[in-house]
Amino acid sequence: MRLLTVLYIVLCFLMGVMLLLSPWLLPWEENYFFIRYSWVQIVASNYYVRGAISGIGVADIALGAWEVARYFHKGRNEASSTLNL
Repeated sequence: MRLLTVLYIVLCFLMGVMLLLSPWLLPWEENYFFIRYSWVQIVASNYYVRGAISGIGVADIALGAWEVARYFHKGRNEASSTLNL
């Protein structure tokens, strides 16, 4: 169970960083869908859309940080409960 929690935390941080940075990098504009569908390029090139995607990345990083805090708080509570036995 701990391994799954750690993997979930790592996934949250990695996806968050990817979503935070990718709308502002060059490969974002050199996309297959931009070439194939012009309306996708219009929508995805909008700064508000880019900001919203980056905001989801920030929320994902915050979720990872919250899970880290919860993981350590839960571990501290389990350790203190075993000492009281």
